[in-house]
Amino acid sequence: MYNYPLYAALGDSLTVGVGSTIFMPNFVKCFHQSLESFFRQPIARLVFARNGATTGEILESLSRPDVSQAVGSARFITLTGGGNDLLRAGKVWLKTRDNTFILSALHESFANIEQIITKIIDLHSSDPEPFMIRILNLYNPVPYIPESHIWLETFNEKLLSLERFAEVRIADIYHAFYGREPHLLARDHTHPNPLGYRIMADTTARLGFAPVALQKI
Repeated sequence: MYNYPLYAALGDSLTVGVGSTIFMPNFVKCFHQSLESFFRQPIARLVFARNGATTGEILESLSRPDVSQAVGSARFITLTGGGNDLLRAGKVWLKTRDNTFILSALHESFANIEQIITKIIDLHSSDPEPFMIRILNLYNPVPYIPESHIWLETFNEKLLSLERFAEVRIADIYHAFYGREPHLLARDHTHPNPLGYRIMADTTARLGFAPVALQKI
C-alpha cells in the first residue's frame, strides 16, 4: 500500500501545527525528520488531526476507513490529545470554581486515550511487523493558575500507566516546557511557537524508536 514505512500522526491542533509559521517546521515535520535521520531512509507521512479536536473526537476518527487503514499500517504513530478537553473544563472552572468539571474531563480524556491505544493495537493484531506509539503529555499554557499544575500532573501521571503496553512511551512535554512557557508559546499564549514544536519533537525522539528500531525496516 505504501512505498515506504508509514508515520501516522493523530491528534488536535498540536499535530496540525497551530502556532508555527509557514516557513518553520511544526511538531509532525520535526519528528518526521528525526525518523528519516535515524533510519536513513524515506518515511511516508499521513496526518489525521483537527484544530480543537477532543479525545473523544480523535477516538471517533479511528472508525473512519481511511484513518483505520493508515493507522493499522503505520510503523510509527504519534498522538496529541487532552488539551481541548481540559481547556473547556477550565473555562467552566474559572466561572464556577467547581472542580467537578475538571475531574470529569480528566477521567473522560484519559479513558478515551486508553481506548485509542487499545484500538490502535487491535488494528495491528493481524500484522506481525513491530510498531511504536508515542503519546505526548500536556504542557501548561496557564501556569499562572496554581491549580492547573495539579490538574496536569494528575493527568500526565495517569498517562504513564499506558506504558504497560510495549509499543507505548510517553513524551514528557510538561517538564520540557516547565518554567519556559512564555518563551515556547505562540502569540495566542496557548499553542507552541516553532521553538516549542522543535522541543516537543526532540523530547519525543529522545525516547527512541523501539520496538521498531530493534529490527531493520
